[in-house]
Amino acid sequence: MIDLFNELPFFIGLPIFMILVAVLAAIIYLVSNNLVRNHIKKEHERVGRILFRTSASLLALILSLTFANQRVEYFKIKNGLEIEAAKLVDVYRDLDLYETTEAESLIDELKLYIKITVENGWTSIEKDAFSSKEVLQFMKIYKRIHSLQAENEMQVRLRNNMLSDIDDISDYMQIRLYTALEEPRELLYTSIFGILVVMVLFSVYTPDKLNIFFVTMYNLFLGLVLYFIIMMGNPLKGPLQIKAKPFQLLAETIIKNEARN
Repeated sequence: MIDLFNELPFFIGLPIFMILVAVLAAIIYLVSNNLVRNHIKKEHERVGRILFRTSASLLALILSLTFANQRVEYFKIKNGLEIEAAKLVDVYRDLDLYETTEAESLIDELKLYIKITVENGWTSIEKDAFSSKEVLQFMKIYKRIHSLQAENEMQVRLRNNMLSDIDDISDYMQIRLYTALEEPRELLYTSIFGILVVMVLFSVYTPDKLNIFFVTMYNLFLGLVLYFIIMMGNPLKGPLQIKAKPFQLLAETIIKNEARN
């Protein structure tokens, strides 16, 4: 089901997901109340209310901490992509200053790598991360930079700079590759179980119109938070997918630079 929401646009998938969570939770609440309402005594009602408040607070804490953690991981990938693009600019400039036939050839390979990334996005990474076009092209550049021959002091400095930058780029790329791998869905199952428990405990309250309205608002909010957690857990696909915009800007910058030269 999560794969289905990955295919839906944000403004369609989000409300559908929220409504789905709210409806399922309301059904659990009404069914649970129907099963226990003839057996509830005052002491049961008091215990149910205490446990409901405790469980609801615990569920909110789990979701808030998970949301904060997923947000950090999401923006780590996004910021890493910007840094990777900046490092590629440094490599491009150093190759341009290197002024050898091999360096000029490497510039063409670098432009091809940027083009592949912009055109493919993360599609090939999702299918086969370590054999994707981007990775194979990058490894070609990586090997050739390490085999560059320095003939003077300036080229030695430029080569050292490029070796440092290309190693950093490799690190950021590997982070993206690992992020593209399918993540376990324990969070989803834990949250569903938590909502189930909270709704069962809430069944000690009479399901009048106002209570149903309150619990619906609560579960719509839970659905909102849960949706963002799930979507940010897969930052290279879905409606919250991180775009290759830094690489697009990089490609435009290189084109403008070549036009001026």
